[in-house]
Amino acid sequence: MGTLSLKELAATGITITSTGASTTNGSATSAGAGSLDMRAGGTAGALEPIAGYFELTCQWATITNIVSGTIVADLYLVPSIDGTNYATVDTTASAGYISSANRFGSFTNPLASPSATTNYRFSSPIGDCWPTLYTPYIINRSGQTISVNWALKFFPVEGQY
Repeated sequence: MGTLSLKELAATGITITSTGASTTNGSATSAGAGSLDMRAGGTAGALEPIAGYFELTCQWATITNIVSGTIVADLYLVPSIDGTNYATVDTTASAGYISSANRFGSFTNPLASPSATTNYRFSSPIGDCWPTLYTPYIINRSGQTISVNWALKFFPVEGQY
């Protein structure tokens, strides 16, 4: 008998984007040209992760009504099952929509009163990852415009026997 445990694989994470576009409230925005390739030999595939979590770093030029417990963004992983074509999404400004089947989790603000023009780091819950090519998207839920150059990183964990 062995023990199945989780192990940190990349202390610095895998950067999906560090140049995210300015994102208005309710808009769905892809992580730029970034993708997360969980297939063998892909971005993270050589690591053989079965689960992981994400970190969103962002700021706002203006902060109104972002308080403790505010969901600042939802994260979606939109798959390309055949490695070329992606599931359809709607990135309409202020009315973006992505199927809930692709929802990975939310980034929630823990601060009572965050400050404008200050970078904050938010983490997602740990979720399962499948051997698929994904384009990560965030939908801004903060009520404010997320400033340009937000960053998204993936931190894989691995099942070991």
